Amino acid sequence: MPAKWFICPDQQRVEIEKCLAPGGCRLKNRCAPMAYLRAASFDREWKGISPSSAGSDARLIWLKAVKPYAVDPASRAFSLLGTAVHGKLSLHDYNVLAEETLSDEQMQGVADLLEKNEYGRGYILTDYKTFGSYKVMKCLGIKQVTVQIQDENGEPARFKSGQRKGKIKTKREMEIKPEHIDMKAEILQLNRYRIFFEKNGFPVSRMQLFCIVRDGGTRQARSNMIDRNVYTVPVPRLDNKKVLSFYNELDRRVKAAFEQNDAPMCSDELSWNGRRCKSFCEVSEYCGYTSH
Repeated sequence: MPAKWFICPDQQRVEIEKCLAPGGCRLKNRCAPMAYLRAASFDREWKGISPSSAGSDARLIWLKAVKPYAVDPASRAFSLLGTAVHGKLSLHDYNVLAEETLSDEQMQGVADLLEKNEYGRGYILTDYKTFGSYKVMKCLGIKQVTVQIQDENGEPARFKSGQRKGKIKTKREMEIKPEHIDMKAEILQLNRYRIFFEKNGFPVSRMQLFCIVRDGGTRQARSNMIDRNVYTVPVPRLDNKKVLSFYNELDRRVKAAFEQNDAPMCSDELSWNGRRCKSFCEVSEYCGYTSH
């Protein structure tokens, strides 16, 4: 179900339809241009799960499909930025398939870019992402770890005074390892697009994310070891059965939610250990996560 209300700067709600009507701003001073507000009000009509559904649990998907909810127009700025980037890049694609709508008996999806591999066989499948530096850090397998500080003899250095006297000194460092890579949803999404294309005769030899860093060049980005504005991140190939099984199971759980008018709480992984529920979920008021 599309969003029904906007959350105004004073935290009061107004029906989106009324807000977008001529002279409809309840504060008599619009918080953003009408073009932005119209774009921020847009939600895709529910037509079933898609490749991008991998990042959400069944409860969130179901609630957004059946409940009227409120959105803060400002909170959708990064989403609109990503949409604008997709549209702009698609204008400069030649001899490729860009923003291609794909479908099979399981679902429908829109892939960003498929282009011929210039230096090998097959095709390269790319998905554009506009991510913050923290998310890019996770995609690259960068993680903060605690390491012991060594003294001049190679032994653990210890505090010599104060409340921590005798305790080992430590420091935080960034470590890059394949096991730290955290982009499960993106890997599933790209592999689902790959299956679409390969069923239609386009063998995919490589998959990748092209990440545009929203906060590139800032102190926060540098603290996350992200020192460039764009990154190309390779995406591994998964077994087709594993990918299709994941989406079949997600589809089953979403359909069960519609039938039972309920669904289990989102997993810790997909609720970001509750952070998504508290700060980023647009249907949290219907969820009851606070009692979970």
